[in-house]
Amino acid sequence: MRAQRLLHIHLPSQGPTLYPPYTIASQLQEHLRRRQLDFKDANANHQTPPGPHPPPPTVVSFTPLPTYTLGRRQTTPLSPAELARLQAPLFHHGQHRLPVTVLPSPRGGLTTYHGPGQIVLWPVMDLRSRHHKQFTVRCYSRLLETTTIATLAKLTTTRGLALIQGFTTDDPGVWVNDLTTFIDELPDKHRFALSGLNSTSSLPPQGPAKIAALGVHLRRHISALGTAINVDMPGPELRDEQKSPWARFVPCGLEGKIVTSVQRELRLRTFMLPTFVPHRKQFFAHINQSLQKATEKLVAERWVDELSGTLGCDGVDRMSPQDVAELVTKIYEPSEGQNLELERKYLEWLQGMYLQTAGEKTRA
Repeated sequence: MRAQRLLHIHLPSQGPTLYPPYTIASQLQEHLRRRQLDFKDANANHQTPPGPHPPPPTVVSFTPLPTYTLGRRQTTPLSPAELARLQAPLFHHGQHRLPVTVLPSPRGGLTTYHGPGQIVLWPVMDLRSRHHKQFTVRCYSRLLETTTIATLAKLTTTRGLALIQGFTTDDPGVWVNDLTTFIDELPDKHRFALSGLNSTSSLPPQGPAKIAALGVHLRRHISALGTAINVDMPGPELRDEQKSPWARFVPCGLEGKIVTSVQRELRLRTFMLPTFVPHRKQFFAHINQSLQKATEKLVAERWVDELSGTLGCDGVDRMSPQDVAELVTKIYEPSEGQNLELERKYLEWLQGMYLQTAGEKTRA
């Protein structure tokens, strides 16, 4: 049986202020999951399926407007003061004022955050499909983590050394060690090559830091939600609640744990290299190249490529921005309250940017 191709749908954004609302991404995800379920139901009931082939496994990726999601373990309602604290406007990079939304989520766990500087990746696929590798629930969660670990390692490898070496713990998600532990655990050949590094004594040992969150929801083995990788977000050094979303709550309810990002970890490693040593200039160049490569969209594309290989898919198809705009416009249903205004603003931009441009090109 021929393997399917993996479909990648990326919701465009235009920083520093225009990002897709989380609710629009959720509608797209539910539309894709409903297609998978309808095809599955038709086959189970020996009816004519809605198409000659099953829908392809798909990954939705996006960088949303600031959003706090409350997992199923959040059984105690937020107090008015807690809700107001989370909903206060956030100043992205300290200057761009962005609205904040608080929403319930079907995943497990407590409160987490999604927003600018992060790439969210939601695979929608049948874990029992015969058209790619099959997974149990536990193995599927591990798949998301190992895909993230492999992606970050490949994106940041220079001269045989992965500058970001993720790992898993008993807590969900992907973690990285602090610099002191990172240096101590390097193989001898790399420790020798990096001799003469700046001292880490000025950096307090912080223990493992979370670089990617994980949340999964399944319906009859059809997946939803997924992982969120912190690409360029505030670290624990920034404690101003107006500028750092992490300062307003305990991420995922994990007391004493800190959150980091790809760009932060690369900058810390750059700090370790003395600029005055000529033979280390090439190493610096590699790190700077990794910093430039670590954009949200590129991380998403590399992650999807990595997932495709693990699933055994026959490659990746990337939906064009014009097709994304048409699909989102077709399935969109307005939300209520604050989200409605945010959704309309994004849709107007999406249609004006891509559908109008496509129409002009057709007429030309």
